[in-house]
Amino acid sequence: MKITDLVLLFFAIFLPVFVFIEIDYEKTKTYIEYDHFHEGAVTTAAQDAIHTLRTNVKPSLEAGYDSYKINPANPQPAFETFIQSLAGNYRVENEYSVNKMLRYVPVFAILDYDGLLLNVYKEYKDERGDSVVERVWLPKIPLSYADNEGNIINFTVDDDLEVYDTELKEWFFGKRAELAEDPEITIPLLENEKEFDQVRRQTIVSVVQENLAYYINEHNVYTKALDVTYKFALPLIPQEDWYNTVDDISIFAFIQGYPYKVDTTAYNEYAFVGTRLHYQNPIYAGEVNNERRFWSKSCNYNYKANEIYSTKKQAAAAGYRELSCLNGK
Repeated sequence: MKITDLVLLFFAIFLPVFVFIEIDYEKTKTYIEYDHFHEGAVTTAAQDAIHTLRTNVKPSLEAGYDSYKINPANPQPAFETFIQSLAGNYRVENEYSVNKMLRYVPVFAILDYDGLLLNVYKEYKDERGDSVVERVWLPKIPLSYADNEGNIINFTVDDDLEVYDTELKEWFFGKRAELAEDPEITIPLLENEKEFDQVRRQTIVSVVQENLAYYINEHNVYTKALDVTYKFALPLIPQEDWYNTVDDISIFAFIQGYPYKVDTTAYNEYAFVGTRLHYQNPIYAGEVNNERRFWSKSCNYNYKANEIYSTKKQAAAAGYRELSCLNGK
């Protein structure tokens, strides 16, 4: 066999393989690009929504938990900001397209100071008695724990508590340390600070997880009426992400089943964003000399912060590099 025949045979056998590999590479590259786009769109929308929560309390109050206690933030403007931002990123303009996009957001949730707020689709009867499926806010779900004796503790995202002592048949309000020193109160959990914090964190995470899972799954009841065929379910989320939310007023945003522009694959993304008001030394992040850098608030730099994180690890995961307080490098 001539060498030219061998070359032709080689190309005849392997050219289709090379073409297939190239097509697969281009498809994978496209998926990665869409992943980054979707992730950025959802995260930005959630960040815009949390900014609205910061600003729609009494302007005369310092931005912090005290302002939320006195005048809790209105969740609806935060939700509207989320939708406007998401629609802007997806270049969705008319009302019909925005409503269609919303069908792929099964739950929009806010972990408020003292409970969980959920915006979900629900079916109800209109004035004419017809069944209508629309988004509604559910009543706030308390962050409640009950011990074996029937005592009830309603937690918050800081150290304020509301407790019911079943033996005294009376409610008490205050901080854990204060209530633990009250000789009348007979709730054992208040005595052990470490155990108390573990139970508080687990309770908040459980309340959030269980309700998000339930209402995301319930969204499947309405998909036929909403002209959606995707099967919605709570995505697998690292436990560390859940526990990073228990000390902050936070937003949980999900978009699921949103179709890619390629193939038949559906996109799934979630974003957890906290207000970061509870921390005394938050982590600021922004552009410094055209580089993405983060630094502690206590550094007292005059750089503009585009993001605020509770830990250095979160800032680093978002693509920022630490700026030292010691030498500014």
